Amino acid sequence: MLTLLFTSLAMCSTLAGGYIAVKARHRIHLLMGLGAGVLLGAVFFDLLPEALSVGEGQGWDFRVVLGIVLTGFLLFYLVERLLVLHSCPEGDCTNEVHQHIGRLGSVGLIIHSTLDGAAIGAASLVNWRTGLLVALAVVAHDMSDGLNTILLVTHGEEARRRDYLFLALDALAPVAGGLLALVVLPPERALAVFLGFASGFFLYTSTSDLLPEAHRRSPSLTVSAAAIAGIVFIAAAVQMIGK
Repeated sequence: MLTLLFTSLAMCSTLAGGYIAVKARHRIHLLMGLGAGVLLGAVFFDLLPEALSVGEGQGWDFRVVLGIVLTGFLLFYLVERLLVLHSCPEGDCTNEVHQHIGRLGSVGLIIHSTLDGAAIGAASLVNWRTGLLVALAVVAHDMSDGLNTILLVTHGEEARRRDYLFLALDALAPVAGGLLALVVLPPERALAVFLGFASGFFLYTSTSDLLPEAHRRSPSLTVSAAAIAGIVFIAAAVQMIGK
């Protein structure tokens, strides 16, 4: 019951982030900058340290985990190149390609949200206080997940019905992950590999997709400031949660 309650809060947080992204399209360049910063902060302050920690627990050299991160980055890069060559041989439909890439990136966010829910479920099995602490951490950054999901699938365009499907799946993912954790927890090795791949995906998405597009829409320093704000927000959140 506690798992369902805590993961439902995470679901509401994701939907709130998606709603903000839909309603604030006139500020989309700032949202893209903020979203890129959040993804970068999540990689360097949350995903990558956790991947290294889990890998160390499995007896892996840190270079193995970093190699997985690089593989994820290169895989995403190659997928984009293949989409460009296949869909835009004349280079005249960049936005369409970015939307394809964005949908792939949103799948990564959905999987990440599922693991967030699994973490809530596992913590709730310990005691309600631990479950609440983890839930608050997930709720704090799931709003940015909802924001990034809409930004990735729409790429700044008006949201369509199928785009809301990705938001709905991302919102439901923590609930599904929490319930799944009550049945079976993911193996440590699989978790380390996923976190490494997710880090590579998010690094590519933020630096090669969101940030360049945000600066194309507005070359001002406000985009850079928004990105830095996103990084600082995640760093502060992780620090507070750690204490």
